[in-house]
Amino acid sequence: MKTLALITGFTEKPKHDITLEDLISYPKGSLGNTLGRFLFDNSNETYPIPEKQDILRILINKDVNNREEIAMHYYLLGNGDLSIVTVFSAITGLLLSPLALPYFIRRYKEGKQALRFYDLDYFRMLHLPLQRIKDTFLIQ
Repeated sequence: MKTLALITGFTEKPKHDITLEDLISYPKGSLGNTLGRFLFDNSNETYPIPEKQDILRILINKDVNNREEIAMHYYLLGNGDLSIVTVFSAITGLLLSPLALPYFIRRYKEGKQALRFYDLDYFRMLHLPLQRIKDTFLIQ
């Protein structure tokens, strides 16, 4: 069953008892604090729940527009994430934004240059400085 989850990308979402207030209370510049501020600025929910996708957005890019969302999936694809969600998003994104292909290819190559990071347990790293994580895994 674990192999199927690895191939498809469909896994049970871990439940984290982390609130927005908890995240914002992390030291400034940490992954947790940056995630809290990101959720506060970009969520339409009253009580946003932090998800792995949000952390990946922070690590790869902070923009929340369609082009950057697609580029993030190309970056993850280049980093080795072959989940159905990533592959489907990359293909669909290319169909919807074919003129952005050179940008997507550049992001894919940048993902290949980074050390494998797409499958880490980021909720254990919330206290670490964001820049240190990016530097450690060569995330551009």
